[in-house]
Amino acid sequence: MSLNSKSKFLLVSAVAAIGIGAASAASCMAAEIAPEVNANVWEESNQECAAVSVNGKDFLMYRGTTARGDASDKAEDIAQQLEDIFENEKIDPEKILPAKEGDFAVVKVDGAVAIRFEVPESVDGQKACSGNPMEASLKLVNAIREALGATQLPTGYPKVANEQPDLSQLKAAGKAIFSGAASWYGGRFHGRRAADGSRFDQNGLTAAHRSLPFGTKLLVTNRRTGNSCVVQVNDRGPFVADRIIDLSRGAAEQLNMISSGVAMVDCVVLH
Repeated sequence: MSLNSKSKFLLVSAVAAIGIGAASAASCMAAEIAPEVNANVWEESNQECAAVSVNGKDFLMYRGTTARGDASDKAEDIAQQLEDIFENEKIDPEKILPAKEGDFAVVKVDGAVAIRFEVPESVDGQKACSGNPMEASLKLVNAIREALGATQLPTGYPKVANEQPDLSQLKAAGKAIFSGAASWYGGRFHGRRAADGSRFDQNGLTAAHRSLPFGTKLLVTNRRTGNSCVVQVNDRGPFVADRIIDLSRGAAEQLNMISSGVAMVDCVVLH
C-alpha cells in the first residue's frame, strides 16, 4: 500500500512526536535519579585509604586506622547516610546546613542531625581544614546542596554561625551581610495577603524586609543560640525602627526565638 504526501507527513509527524515525548520522559527520569554515592577503598604506602564520592568526585578521604575506626568503615558509614539523604524526596535541600558537635563535623537537615563524621584527611582533594569541623561540614553540605540543585552556602558561613561575623571578609567574598534585631509575626496575619501577593503562612520560612526584592533568600543566624535557617522575603516590614527583619513563626521556631520574641541575628544574602 502506498502513502500519499499528506499521509507521509502525518506519519513522520507522529513518529517525531513520539520521539520527542520519549526524550522528554527520559530527561525527567534522569532528573529524578538520585546522585550516585560510593565508598572507594584502596591501599597506599601500606595504609588503607578510603574516600566518599558523589557523582564520581571524591569529597572526603580517610587514611589508616584511628581510635574511631578504620578508613573504610568511616567512608562506608558516611556514604550510607548520604544515600539516605539523596533518596528522601521529602527533604528540602535549602534546609541542609553545616554544624559541629565537639570535634565532630555534622550535617543537619531541618535542624536534625543527619550525618556526624570525623574531620577527614582531606576534603575535596585538599588538606582538611586544619581540623576545623565546621569547615569540613560546610564543604560536604555544599557538595550535597550542589548535587540537589540548591543554593551554595558562602565560605564565611562558619563565622556567621559560630561567632561575631567578620563583615569585611564576607563582603570581600561578594556576600552582602547585615545584622541587628529580628522579631517574628504570625497569628492574626496567617492567611492574609503578603506584600508580594502570596498568602502569608505563619508556619513557612519567610520574612518581611523593608527594601530587599521579593524572592531574596537569606541565611539567618540567631547569635545567642547559633540556630540558623534560610528564609525567603515575601513581605514588607518590620515597622519598628530598631528592627531589621520580621520573621514568620516557622522561621522563629527554627531560630529558637519564639519565647524571647526578639533576637540579634546575622543575615547573609544568598541570592
